Amino acid sequence: MTVDSRRTDTRERALAVALELFAQQGYSVTSLREIAERLGVTKAALYFHFRTKEEILTAILRGYLDGIAALVAEAEAEPRSPERQERLLRRYAAHQEQWGSDLALLVRQNATEIHDLPIAAEIKEVMQSVITVVAPPGATAAQRLRVRTALTTFQVAALSALRDDEGDEAELREAALALALELVRGETAG
Repeated sequence: MTVDSRRTDTRERALAVALELFAQQGYSVTSLREIAERLGVTKAALYFHFRTKEEILTAILRGYLDGIAALVAEAEAEPRSPERQERLLRRYAAHQEQWGSDLALLVRQNATEIHDLPIAAEIKEVMQSVITVVAPPGATAAQRLRVRTALTTFQVAALSALRDDEGDEAELREAALALALELVRGETAG
């Protein structure tokens, strides 16, 4: 069976446009009509792929989560070690970079709407799996908090990059990675 590449292209473009609009103006005020107009298609053509905004938001979050789940699966296939921990954090940082500041902004500005979606429980589960894989076996509450804080540094860096006075985006990503590594190793930033 072959898949019409125009269909998947329209679907992927719709997700990219929706992500940008949801991040810029918010999920609740963005309409399907607006997404279709930005795409240059009819609302009916968009409706072929997504019947609701909730489906679009869920598909965006699904793409993000699937990437994280793949990172966790790769890490679980490796023996536990500080090197594995560092590789996972680097891969996680690259995943965050791939999704960019729009995803961080979307999550920050639309947390209530996301929390109310059926996928919310899976988001929590997948993020918990990252913490479990990065944290040492039998981690204390403080060690798990360090990992959780380390993981959030990438979103903070992405959001900071949106501010003109925070510095270069690449510099912020590198700083976030260095800080995340310090946090999970239990080092104090100097």
